[in-house]
Formats: sequence, structure tokens, C-alpha cells
Amino acid sequence: MSGQSQARNTISFDSRIFRDALSNFQNSLSPVQAQGFANTTLEALQRCIGDIQTEQVIMRNMRNINRIRPFIDAMQQYGKIIEVFLNVTNFLAFIWGPMKFLLQVTSKYLNCFDIILDEYEHLGECLPQFQQYHSLFLGNSYMRTVLGLVYQDILEFHGRVLKLVQRPAWTLIFRAAWKDLAMPLEQIRAKLSRHKGLVEGQASLIEFEEAKLARELAKRAFDRAEKEDSRRRKVEITNWLAAADSKSDQEHFESLRKEYPGTGSWILNDRHMKCWLDCSNFTNTELWLFGIPGAGKTILTSVIVQYLEKIGQSTPSAGAIPVAVAYFYCRYRTENKDSFNAVGRGILSQLIKRNEGIISLLWEKMADSGEITLKASNLLVELLEVAMKDSKTSYVIIDGLDECEKTERRKIISTLQSISEAINQQVPGTIRLLFISTNEPDIRRRLSSIVKIQLKPNDDDIRQYTTIWTAKIQKRFRLSDAETDNIIAKVLERAEGMFLYCALVLKHLHGQGSRAQLEEELRPETLPIGLEKAYERIVVRIYSTNNVQRRNAGRILDLLACSRRPLKKHEIQAVFAIEMKDRTVDFEQRSMIDDIGDICGSLIEVNTDGAIQFVHMTARFFLTERNLIDLVSAELNLAILCTTYLTFDCFDSLLPETEIRKFVLEGYFSFQDYAAVYWFDHVEACCSKLSGDPEQAKVVGSLQSFLQKQLNTESKEWGEITITGAIKRRFRNLNDYPEVHQVMTRLASGAIQLRGATQMKAGSLGQFMLCFLHLRGQIAKARLELEKFDSLAPESRSKLEQAYGTHLFKCSRSTCTYFSEGFASSQARDRHGSRHERLFFCKEIACPIADFGCCTLRELQAHIEKTHSTNTQTTDFRAVGFPAFHKARESKANSDCKVPDDTDPLSDLAYWAPPATWRDPGGVRGGGGGSEEGLYISNFFVCN
Repeated sequence: MSGQSQARNTISFDSRIFRDALSNFQNSLSPVQAQGFANTTLEALQRCIGDIQTEQVIMRNMRNINRIRPFIDAMQQYGKIIEVFLNVTNFLAFIWGPMKFLLQVTSKYLNCFDIILDEYEHLGECLPQFQQYHSLFLGNSYMRTVLGLVYQDILEFHGRVLKLVQRPAWTLIFRAAWKDLAMPLEQIRAKLSRHKGLVEGQASLIEFEEAKLARELAKRAFDRAEKEDSRRRKVEITNWLAAADSKSDQEHFESLRKEYPGTGSWILNDRHMKCWLDCSNFTNTELWLFGIPGAGKTILTSVIVQYLEKIGQSTPSAGAIPVAVAYFYCRYRTENKDSFNAVGRGILSQLIKRNEGIISLLWEKMADSGEITLKASNLLVELLEVAMKDSKTSYVIIDGLDECEKTERRKIISTLQSISEAINQQVPGTIRLLFISTNEPDIRRRLSSIVKIQLKPNDDDIRQYTTIWTAKIQKRFRLSDAETDNIIAKVLERAEGMFLYCALVLKHLHGQGSRAQLEEELRPETLPIGLEKAYERIVVRIYSTNNVQRRNAGRILDLLACSRRPLKKHEIQAVFAIEMKDRTVDFEQRSMIDDIGDICGSLIEVNTDGAIQFVHMTARFFLTERNLIDLVSAELNLAILCTTYLTFDCFDSLLPETEIRKFVLEGYFSFQDYAAVYWFDHVEACCSKLSGDPEQAKVVGSLQSFLQKQLNTESKEWGEITITGAIKRRFRNLNDYPEVHQVMTRLASGAIQLRGATQMKAGSLGQFMLCFLHLRGQIAKARLELEKFDSLAPESRSKLEQAYGTHLFKCSRSTCTYFSEGFASSQARDRHGSRHERLFFCKEIACPIADFGCCTLRELQAHIEKTHSTNTQTTDFRAVGFPAFHKARESKANSDCKVPDDTDPLSDLAYWAPPATWRDPGGVRGGGGGSEEGLYISNFFVCN
């Protein structure tokens, strides 16, 4: 082969490196931007630098811009070299163009400008004097390859930085995002330094091949580390936000619509809705959709969300920020779904999934906040503003606004509107808000100035729904077409535009036991008119059944009305299986044979996750207003049930594994997840309502037995706990029972201090009281035995699932949703558990973080700075596993916090000893039976 042929082949190879790198870079740009860069010259860059210097002189903000001169000189020499080999001149335009753009954009923000100048200075230090090695490049093909790699690295640098500064909210996230760029940019500088070493050392082919291999290995390792770091951050941020799963709600409503094709699609053609959906329309950015209860508003919301998600999932053009869709379904009296913080966390979690550019900011804020779960409203508002501003267009949809308390919905509306107005003033049409609710007076006042859609009956949707259900009724009762049409006409006539009415009545008709009963229900004087009459008719049917069915229905409805979270089917069955008199749980003999849905009719519904709740908030209102549910009595019964159940023999702390295993198989632990967390809520509720009532004695008796059995008396004294006047007032109705009052006020105070000191999310105090009860360890033992039965044969497994559900593997954190929800496999549970890893612990032993720990060193440092600032210089860190709660005397040393000293009779810290009648017989739980030692709630001392 001739020398000329060899040269052409070499040049072709070098050209491909350049062209591939340039093609990848151009694909990340918009067409306009790519064209602008292609026309940029060195002279244009120099004029830009001169203009920036002139402006800074005027503003008296001069910067040492000459520090970028080595980079420009090196690239100028580089350009002359590659022109010889490539016979083209436009490659350098994509160096000068991005550089000019970055300097122009950041020059208005001096901190950012300095960072960019520093980076160009560092890059210049990593480049050789190319002109000195002209002959080296001419005579060595592999050295010409180095030129291509240099071009590749410079474009990678520009690509990463351009991606940041082109974001709408780049000035807000620059500092945090630049920290994330530190490692990638360091890798780029390292690669350029290696190239410089090869050139200046005039490396041999062998050295070049070794360097090439090292580059590839380093790239693979870096890509893996970057990917893993990104995954880890997403997991920890998700845990920090602790948002409700709106996606599951959306999937549930979409599944309901599948049987009724096209239902609700008309809303997309409403003229006001079309204007709101059109992101090019800047005048109609806020919309309020309102209607009567049960009109199908939530189903319409799911239609709008599904439509927008299809738009949001389309591939955006190069360089464009994707459209973001965030929605939230509020739910009455449902934790994590009925407050401003719940809505805000839900919206934020969805925005970052679609727009990961702000994760670096959230990561920094998470570490700086020192919060285990985001609960600071001001920080939440700040992050929402950044997330919404950093999207090209953000559609934010809040359904069921009326299901939140007035103070919460006022905050939801005012905050979102404030953020929207501020952003839309800068970039019109960026934020588009949609509120869906009933026409409540306070909501109407706050949304009086925005465009409204009053939901009116849609005959086509209601007729389609009614037709499909009457077809089921026709099939069940073998009706003629004429009889079926008659049912359709009657139902539509009485529906008054309410989907909920149709659902209630049609399911009620379908559930009749005979044709005669169906005809009775269809009589004009029987078939209800309107929602309230529909509820009345359903209740009449429920309470006209036999005594057993009636009692069962009443008990189920009581449970649903008072439960602090939606109950699963197996938990409701467990309540029936529990017999308090003989202290047993018997699923075979006592669980209900009839389906819960058949017993309670269309008053209830089963969610996709198996939770059972009222079909609508109006159902609960109806039952309580008509005194069909006595809330005081229901709270009393549930309080007694929880506290009595938790004293059963299966919860004895000294049970051997064989006994625990036996209790597991018999279903004894089926209600422990609920009772262990919410016993306190029900006790407090019924005590506050039964002051002086004889029924109160029943609760107190059950409570006292529970505390005697489960209160942790192993430690030697109580820590310092502040009992406020507010806490004493909460339990003033227990003043006639001084011993119980004494324990409850201290338990509540300790739980409140734990919740506050560890900055966990607000929740039931019972979640935190588990730390003070033997029950915590007993639950863990029972769960361990339960998990061993995961590999049972299908028949035996099915029996076990009747008592415990399908998710046998639970999170051990009582404050976590998955403490009760659980997982279907141990692998899924363990993956989730990594979110709770807290490997960094405070040295201040009396501080709760000494036990609960932090996920990261940075989070721990933020905690120390905030809580122990006077000791920052002397504090070190421990990276160990999650410790058991320990006694104060085991860890007093090296602590600057005030710790009780049981050897000092003059100690001014308050101690409390339980009543003598509460001592453990025979020293079962600590010391001898006659020990006078007090109790100690582990690590709840207050630092001076």
C-alpha cells in the first residue's frame, strides 16, 4: 500500500473521531443554537470578552478575565494543527461558540462567572502547546488520534455545562448543581492531562495503547459510579419527601373507566379546558372545575391527567425542557392526603421524576435541613417554586380540595397561586393550575377571580354507565329488554346528574336476592331520588337483614368511621376473630363468611391496594349525622379492643419460638400492626369525650392492664422529660386515675420529644411510643416467625394470607407506611430498607440522633451545627449499625449533655418510679420483684 493511501486512511480515521464527537454534541442542541455556534469565530469570542470587560469596568465589578487566555491560546494552536489534517475550519466554531455563550450568560452573575473562568483556567493548564509538536502529529497516526480525543473531551465539558445553564431556573440551582459537576469535570481534566503527558512525553505506540485502555477503564468505572450515585440520591430524596402514591390513585381511577370507554372525554373539548390545556395560551393559566358531591369530578380529573401524561411522555426536542405533569388526589381524614404538606410533597416528588435537573438542589437542601422527612413548609414552598420554574410548562392539578380542612386548603390555594403568578410574570404560561372541588364558600371566595367550569350532568356518560350496569342486572335477574329500559329511565330520571347516585343505586339493585326484591326496590315510592335518599335506601336494606348481618354491618361501619388509616380486609376479619373474654383469636370459627362488600353494600369500596373505605366522604357524613354511627361509642370499643388485644398471651415477652410459631399459624398477630400504632389515638379520643362517664372506667381498666404488661421497665430511671401544661390538659380527664395519668403524660411527652428531636414526620404518637414498650420486640419476633412460612404450600399459604394478607414482609420502622403495608418478598423489603439506613450517629449520647442516626455524614454535620453548635469542634462521628436502645449509665462518658446520675442524691433531674403495684412479678422484666428502681426512657435527655 502506498504512503498516500496510508495517509488517507489515517486521516479518514481521525476525521471520524471528530465528526462523531461533533454529531453527538450537536444532537444535544436546539437547531437555532447549533446554527449560532457554527457561525462563531475567534474574533467574535474576543469581541464578546471585550464587551464583558467594558461592562464590568462601568459596573465596577472587574474580574481577572485574562486567566482564560492560556485556554484560548492553546485552542488557537490546536485549530491550526487540525486544519492541516482535516482540511476543514468549522470544528473550532463549536469550541468558540459555547465558550462565548457561557461567558455571556454567566457574566451577569459574578459568582457563577468566576466559577466558569476558573474552569477554563484549569482546562488551559491541562493542554499542551500544540504548535511545538506539529512534526510529532504529522509523523504518528496514534498521536493524531489524541487530537480527536482532546476535541471529544472539550465538547463533553461544554455539553455538561450548557445543560446546566440552559435550565430555566439555572441561577437557583447553579451552586448545588456545580457540586455535582465537580466529579465529571475532574474526570475531563484528568483525561486532558493524560493527553498532555502523551504529547509532551512523545509517547510510543505501546504507551498510547496503555493510556487508551486506562481511559476506557476509567470511563466505565466513572459511569458506574455516577449511575449508582444518581440512583442512591433518588432513593434517599424519595424517602425524604415521603409523598403519597398519586400514581396508584391514578391507575385505580383509570381502571374504573376501562369498562366505560370514552367516559369523561368530553371535558377535554370544553372551551375553557381547551384554553387551559393549550400551553401557548397565556391568559387562561388557572382553572377551577367545581360541581356537586358525587358528580364524577375525580373521574374527570383522571381523564385530564391521562391526556396530559401522554403529552408529557412524548420525546422533547433537543435541548428542550420536558413538559411536567403533577397531580394530587386529596382524601378526607387520610394521613398524607389531606394537608398542604402532603399535597406539596406529592407535587414535588412528581416534578423531579420528570425533571431530574433539580435533584442536586434537593439533595443539598435535604442534607442542610437536618430533617429525616421534609416537613418545613417554608422549605417545601422554596423547592416547589424551583421545581415549577425549572420546567418548560408545569401542569399542576389538585383534586378533592374540599376534602382538606379549611386552613389546609387555604394554604394550598394561596401558595400555588403565589408561585404561579411570580413565575408567569417572568415567563407567561409556564405554570398552569387546575383546582377541582365542590362549591364550598371559602374556596369560591379564594378562586373568584379565575376561570371556572361548573360541572353539569353529562347525559351520555351517565347513560353509558347506567346501560352497562343494567345489562348486568338484566343478566342476573333474566329481565326483558323492556324491563331493562325501564330501569335505565327510572335511574336517569332520579340521578340529578350524580354519577355517585347511579353507582350506589345500580349496585344496590344488582345486590338484591330475588326478582321480587328487585321489583320492590324499583317501585316509585321506594326507588330513591337524590344522593341522600339513595344512602337511606341502602341503609334500610343493610339493617333489614338478619340480626347477625346487621350487627356485622354496624361493626364494620364503626371501624371504617374511626380507623386512623384505611383497614385491609384481613384486618377487619381479625377484629371479628378476636374474642376479648377468653383472650383468643379464632379465624376458623369467628371470621365472617359473607363478603364485606355484600354486607355493607355500595356504601364501601375496595381500593387497588386492598384497603376498604367509604365509597365517598358523604357516606360517612350521612351515617354520623343520622346517628347510625355513634363515634364516641365506636372510639370506646376500638380503644378497649386495641389495649386488651395487646395483652393477650401471644404478646408475652418470654414466649419461646415454638409458641410464637403456633400463634402465628392461628392468626393471633393479624391485628398487631394497627393496634400497636394506634391504640393511643383511640384511648385519647374516647377519654376526652367520656369525662365523668361510667364507660370511661372500662377504657381506663383496659389501659392500665395494657401498660402494666407492656411498659418497658428494664431501664433504671426515666430521662429528663418536659411535661408541658398542654400535655397535662390533654389528659385532664384522667385526673381521677393518678397512676394512669402519670404514665400517660410521660409517655406522650417522651413520644412528642422523640418526634421533634429526630425531626420525623408528624404522625400518630403511638408510632413513637413503641420505643417505650416491650411490644416492639415482640412484634419483631412474631414477624420473624411469620416470614419463615413464606415457602408454604399454596393451600397452607392461602390460609395464612387470610389472616395476614399477601404482603408478609414488613418494614421495621413504625413511622414508615410499609410498617403495615409490607412487601410480597423479602428482596423488595430489603431494597426498601436501604432507604432507612442510618449509619452516622451523633456523639452526644443524650441526643436522640445518637440512637436514630443519620443517612449521610453531611446530614449529621447539619444536625450537629444546628443542635450542638457549641460542641462542633470536639465532635466526631461513628459509622456503625443501628444500635439497640441502651441505658444511660452505659454511655455517660464523653457527653456534654446533662445525664441523670443515680449516685448523686442532689441531682436536680426529675425521676419517676412506677406505682408499686405495677412492679414485675418475680423480676420478669428487670431486677427483683421488689425493686424500687425507676424507669428510664432511653436517650430522651435534653441538652443544656
